[in-house]
Amino acid sequence: MNGKIYRTRSYSTNESIWSVTLDAESQEGPFQLIATQKMSNGSQKSISLNDILFGDVWLCSGQSNMGMAVQKMFNSSIEIENAAKYPKVRLFAASKQQSIKPEEELLGIGLKWSIASPVSVGNAYTSAVCWLYGRMIYEGLDDKRPIGLIHTSWGGTSIEL
Repeated sequence: MNGKIYRTRSYSTNESIWSVTLDAESQEGPFQLIATQKMSNGSQKSISLNDILFGDVWLCSGQSNMGMAVQKMFNSSIEIENAAKYPKVRLFAASKQQSIKPEEELLGIGLKWSIASPVSVGNAYTSAVCWLYGRMIYEGLDDKRPIGLIHTSWGGTSIEL
């Protein structure tokens, strides 16, 4: 990424699970990240992630009040229409999936990482509270650094373990 090469090893029997720690970036991006993995059969597998930004990430979690979609709020059409003015605000939402055992990965994604737009903000998975919170934080920042919003809420649930 950004001309740097990082190396890591998979310490799992599942070759698709790995991690790497990136250096802190003084620039926000956009960056491209290419991950190449050597498989046990000698072949290589690569994936490319594009338009990566570095900034602040906020977790929006809670019950039904956090889960209410932007499309259900007062003046939603104005909010949705103006979403394209915030390309440095990125959105992600987990879908509501249940499991009887702890999981290492999300069971479903409601909205994959997306640039704020009328389509992504108007999505049924985009929380009104989360979007308004993130937009207002972004508007209040002097440096207009990127903001990532992760929405995970489910009405009537507790956060206790």
